[in-house]
Amino acid sequence: MEKIWVYFWKKYLCVQRGDVMTKTTTTIIVAVVVAVIAFIAGYYAAPSKTVIQSTTTTQTYTQTVTQTYTQTVVPTTTPELVPVSASSTVVNATKGATLRLGPLIVVIRPGTYALVGNSTLATYNFSLVIYNLKGVGLAPDGGMPVYAFAFAVNGQVSPSITFVDASGKPRQIITLAYIPSTWTSWTWLGYRQLSNGTLVGGRYVFVDQWYNVGGGVQVNLQFVKPVPWVFVAESSERPLSFSIIKPAVNISGVESGLVPLEIAEAWINGTEGGAVRVGNIIAVVPPGTYLKVGNSTYKAYNFSLVYYATLNLPGVDGMAPLGAYAFAANGVVSPAATFVGASGAPTPIITVAILPRTVTSWTWLTPTVSNGQSKILINGSYKFPNVWIRGDGYLLNAQFVKPVPWVFLGPVN
Repeated sequence: MEKIWVYFWKKYLCVQRGDVMTKTTTTIIVAVVVAVIAFIAGYYAAPSKTVIQSTTTTQTYTQTVTQTYTQTVVPTTTPELVPVSASSTVVNATKGATLRLGPLIVVIRPGTYALVGNSTLATYNFSLVIYNLKGVGLAPDGGMPVYAFAFAVNGQVSPSITFVDASGKPRQIITLAYIPSTWTSWTWLGYRQLSNGTLVGGRYVFVDQWYNVGGGVQVNLQFVKPVPWVFVAESSERPLSFSIIKPAVNISGVESGLVPLEIAEAWINGTEGGAVRVGNIIAVVPPGTYLKVGNSTYKAYNFSLVYYATLNLPGVDGMAPLGAYAFAANGVVSPAATFVGASGAPTPIITVAILPRTVTSWTWLTPTVSNGQSKILINGSYKFPNVWIRGDGYLLNAQFVKPVPWVFLGPVN
């Protein structure tokens, strides 16, 4: 700006020597100079213009939407129980029967009839059937189905048939199963039976009650109808249905007798029954079994199964003693007590012995009427032989109604 000012000063304002300017000319020049100066001052005084490049920023948002759907699962196949094996026997209701198929043993007690429609059958064909499973699915409690079994009467697997006693009341079929202690079963109903025995359709209805007696054996005392039951594997283990007692004994001075080695003891509700096991002997107290001692009848009581070693006992009829066992009621071994039904009639304890067919037993009694279950029994003698039903790998007795000892005997050679 300074250079411009000097330029105008010299060009227009400075009067050269000898030059003559008029007043009008001078005024015009001054006006022009002032205008130029004002323009220049305004130019430099005005703020400079800055060009800013605008930037457009695009932001992208991702939104996650969660939707919950309720889906009804429709089975892709109809459940089927397909028979793979079966075993049958003809039952005389007054005598009863027993049957084994694979890991299952059933006991049809004497006095068990089949109610079919309005007819009570004293003779009927009883079958035990094992099934493979197709499309059954998990049990309501999440148990994994393994296989199923059922009873059949004259070929029919039907809830319309009932096992009854002589008075028409339901009578349970005692069932023993060699299954893990983590297994149970569910009753399966709502099926239809095809001519080839396959059961089509159906559903889980309710879980069954089993008594774990140890040794890989469980016992059921509920089944009164020829229907299917599905075994399922679960995560929890069923505890033993009894407690074990190891009696402390001293055989010093004892020359001969029965020495108690182990006792299985359970508190029994007579209405429900129960089961215990010692060694290879299983004792089943059927539902509706009470204890009578003198004039008193107990609806609940302690039931024990006592296992004895035989000490210097003689043999019988060329057979040697192998061991012995007894029942005990409220801790006492005594012929003065009797197991009875609701009517007061004697009711047998069902005894299953996993012993060879060549083994038998005799009732053995002492002069002392009552003995504690942990006591060594001495001065006893054989009284009479017992009747056993020979099963497939087991012996069955359905006659014992008193808590007394029995001695097992087998061939010498």
